[in-house]
Amino acid sequence: MKRMEYPLTISFASFAQGVIETYEEVYGKLRVVPVSLREEIYENDKVSLVLYPSGGAGVLEVFVTYKDRERGG
Repeated sequence: MKRMEYPLTISFASFAQGVIETYEEVYGKLRVVPVSLREEIYENDKVSLVLYPSGGAGVLEVFVTYKDRERGG
């Protein structure tokens, strides 16, 4: 797991959208799977992203699973 901290204020929505757009450029269109009010999964057959804003401290957790690696590819 890699943790990065940014000292400037960035809105959850704009940061999350940037993450999604970047992964779509590399891995193709991602479909949205709603999990809860605050959590969504963006995935396709190559990658899965879980975006979760946690706590009141302004932390957005991004969990990435590369599906090719799960299958030994």
